[in-house]
Amino acid sequence: MTLIVPDASEVSMLKLILTPPLTLKLYGNNVTPAAADTAATYTEIAGGGYASKSLLYANWVFTAGNPSYAEYLIQTWTFTGVLNAPSSCYGYFVIRTSDGLLMWAERFQAGVVPLTTVAGTVVNVTPRFTGSSV
Repeated sequence: MTLIVPDASEVSMLKLILTPPLTLKLYGNNVTPAAADTAATYTEIAGGGYASKSLLYANWVFTAGNPSYAEYLIQTWTFTGVLNAPSSCYGYFVIRTSDGLLMWAERFQAGVVPLTTVAGTVVNVTPRFTGSSV
């Protein structure tokens, strides 16, 4: 049997998923996200002026539709120099702040990875979470 979330409930489900405080991190190991991943799968980058970012519930914008989605304000990093090893950036991952549980991950699109930073490199991420039954 397949679980179905009615369109009318998708935003409510998204709100439940995104209520706990979350942390957005960039990763530097050459990984393509997969279903069996944990937070330990990803190596958070360091150096070059990088710091992870807190995702506060109040900054999510929820949009009902088919599918419904939640989108966060654009998150920008402006690097002050090169990264420590690993010296490249491949994507981002989001953990639940309270216990470090991996919530989701996304690899940057082909042609962007691996991203090597120098002073002035800007990385923008717009977290978006879609809720839809198929």
